[in-house]
Formats: sequence, C-alpha cells, structure tokens
Amino acid sequence: MNVPLLKEVLTDPDEFISNAQLKSLALEVLELVPMPGIEGSPLDSGDIMEVILRAAVGTTSVNGVTTNTEETPNREPVMNWLHTLAKEPMLDAINDILALLAVSVLDRSRSRTVCIDFMDNPFHGTPESDDEIRRMAARDGTTQCHRYCTAFVIAQGKPLTLAVEPVDGEDSKADAVERVLARVAVYPFDVDQLLMDRAAYVGEVIGVLRAVAPPVFPVKTGKASLREKLAATASYMTEETICEDKEHEQTFPLAVSVTYQNGDRGKSGVKTTGYAAYGLEDRTPQQVATIYDKRSQIEKSYEKFREARALTTTSSTTIRLFYVGVGFLIEQLWLVVQWAVLARPRRGGRALPVEFTFSDAFLHGIERVLDDELGWKNKHRTNGKGLPPGYEHGLG
Repeated sequence: MNVPLLKEVLTDPDEFISNAQLKSLALEVLELVPMPGIEGSPLDSGDIMEVILRAAVGTTSVNGVTTNTEETPNREPVMNWLHTLAKEPMLDAINDILALLAVSVLDRSRSRTVCIDFMDNPFHGTPESDDEIRRMAARDGTTQCHRYCTAFVIAQGKPLTLAVEPVDGEDSKADAVERVLARVAVYPFDVDQLLMDRAAYVGEVIGVLRAVAPPVFPVKTGKASLREKLAATASYMTEETICEDKEHEQTFPLAVSVTYQNGDRGKSGVKTTGYAAYGLEDRTPQQVATIYDKRSQIEKSYEKFREARALTTTSSTTIRLFYVGVGFLIEQLWLVVQWAVLARPRRGGRALPVEFTFSDAFLHGIERVLDDELGWKNKHRTNGKGLPPGYEHGLG
C-alpha cells in the first residue's frame, strides 16, 4: 500500500505536526479503502471520504455534515457512493490498513500475546435481514445488535487492533474466531498466548484457539463439578473437562485464583475466579490472573473507537461495517502517530504524551481543519420576529 505522507511523517517528522497534517494522514488512510463510485459522477472518493471523516471525528451523521456545510455535496450523492462499497473488498482493505499501521510500530522479532474479543453495537430500527442481527442483554433501549469479533495486541502501552470481522446472525463463535485468527496469521510475528473472555468457554472455540496458541480465559460456573472446585478458600491448580463424551471435549488446566477485595471498586470479601490456563501449568494462579489482566485495556480501546464512529440510520450492513472500520482505523492512526513521532525516547521505553488525547487533541484538531475546508456554517437565518406577542411574559 502506498502511503507517502504517512511514511514521511513517521520516518522524518518535522519539529511539530499540525492539525492539517493529521487530517491529511487520516484521509490518506481512508482513501485506501476501495470505493467504485458512480460512473459519470462529478465527485471522487476524496470528496466522499472528507464527509465520512468529518462525520466520524464529530460522531455525527453524513446528513449532519452535508446539511451544515457549504462546500460538500448533498446527502443523496454521498450515500449513493457509499452504496457502491463491496463488503468483502472493503473489509479486506480495512484489515490490510490496520495491519500496515500496526506493523509500523511493532518489533517483528518478538512473539506476542493476542487478545480476542466480541464487541456488540446496539442496533435500533429494521435490519435488511434477520440474519445480520444478534441478540444481547438490553442496552440503550434495545436487545438487537451488530456483533464484531476483534483481535488486539497490547504494545507500546496501548492496544493495537490487528483484525476485525463482522459476526452475522448465523455465524458460530468458532467460525468468527477462526476468521479473525486467519487474519492474524499473516502478521510477521509468532503468537505465544491467546487471551479471551468467557465467550471462549465453548469446546469448539477452545479447539480453534488451541490450533493457533495456548489460550487463557475465565470459565463459566454453571457446572456442578466446577462450582465445587471454585468453592475453595485458597488458590490452587487443578484440571477440568468441558463437553465430556462429546465431539468437542476438552480437558484443560484450571487455575483457581482466590483474592480478597479490600474495598476495590466498592467491593469487599473473597473473590474466586477460575481460568483455563493452557500453557501455564507451571505458573501460580496469581500469575495466571496477572497474565489475563493484560486484556483489560480492550474496553478502553472500545471507548476510544466509539468516539470516532459516524452515526447512521441506514439499514445497509456494508455501510455500517464501513463506519466501524473507519473508527478503528482512525484510532489506530492516533496510536501510531502518538508513539512514533510524539512520544519522547528514554531508557526503558518512550514516554507517551499525555496532552495528545484522542478526543480533544487528535479528533478535534482534524474536525477544526475540516470545518474550515468544508465551509461549516457558523450562522443560521432567523425568522426576524422571535416569540409571538404575549409569549415573552416569563422573561421579566
């Protein structure tokens, strides 16, 4: 992929990086996503991507951008262009760009611990097909969601996104995890450990994970034999079997970690957690728990990603997936620029700049440049009359 601006900034930065440069870098990245467009249209993909970028950094909609700017096309031609996106080429491009950004700051000689997760985006409205919708616990007034399977690696003090895959209504967890791990397999580093949440506690999923690297994940407590083992008052290592006498039977090392919560996050008393600890049989339960805690940064990454996701009411799953991909790409670009050209070199690793925040510095900086370039409206016509006679009585 040809990214001359990005290469120049990352390898030979000036003393300062401007908001205009950040905006140009973001557009350069987004324009790598193939968009066929409409034959004979006076627009090009750059026109469309500017609107999308402004919608993303302002967490607003395409309609919100086109309505409030003077130098952009109307909503209809923008959406017509977006409907020309092809799902598979677009998804492949997003994952390729994520990989390009990630490997630019990863030491390729090191093996890595990879985190796998499922992310739910609440969905309101009527979907194109019931096959695209998954069910979740009620959130934001709905139980419908679009689900995505993601892979992360914790590097340079931040979670870098390695891959993202949509999970359709008929997909099994194992299918989604297998597709994501296939994308991770192209990276130029070895995977020495996989971390996942309780969604991994399915025999078929465990098998998919083990085919790549030893997985570590917390277990569910529904089984009687497991509840008995978790009733311990001291930490210890043992074994447990899932899917006994079935196709996907798995016997795994079980780390029972017993800790005492002394008012942590408002909780107190004994906390017992069981972890499937493949490859960690020689570790203590506390060491297993410490290794698993590395994946806690994923939730922070999701919070950042949602700050750069354009809003939409479209029923097109392809466009929705594209907006999700844009959010991950923008966040990844911020992480790379932050570590590569703003963090201060020092012994023991670079010192990340606390002032280069994702929302206030990076997104808002790009937003201000785009507002100037797109002619964001700063005044609106009034009716010239105000309140009708008699309505102003409460104003004193």
